[in-house]
Amino acid sequence: MNQNALLAIAATVGLLAGAGGTWLAMPGVEAQALSKAELTAAISADPSLCPVPQAPIVETPTEDEALAAFRKAQEASPLVWDRNNMPEISLTLGQCDKNSSGPGVSCMTSIKMSPQARPLDRVVGFAKGASGEWIATIN
Repeated sequence: MNQNALLAIAATVGLLAGAGGTWLAMPGVEAQALSKAELTAAISADPSLCPVPQAPIVETPTEDEALAAFRKAQEASPLVWDRNNMPEISLTLGQCDKNSSGPGVSCMTSIKMSPQARPLDRVVGFAKGASGEWIATIN
């Protein structure tokens, strides 16, 4: 016989033997779908079966602390030329999240430089200093 034909026959016999051996070795397992009620009952009985990821707790300043830190940063800014005539700044905190580029948090803020001014929405960074006081970083 031709070598290629012998090789093809040997490969076929090997595949059939492997498939048959696997079929004989595997026990008859039937998959059964759980109903929604059974699944809910199982999770209620053991909540560790379905852990819920917890959002990390991020320490954020209060609005008063954020305003004090922002005012202090504004007063220290080299762009302020008349330190005797500081504006009546008001600040409202929005969503805060961990700062990805440094320590502390980044918060969306709405800043008004005077009561009649239009609010400016901008991201301001806040971090706690060594004294425990909040420090604002203005970009």
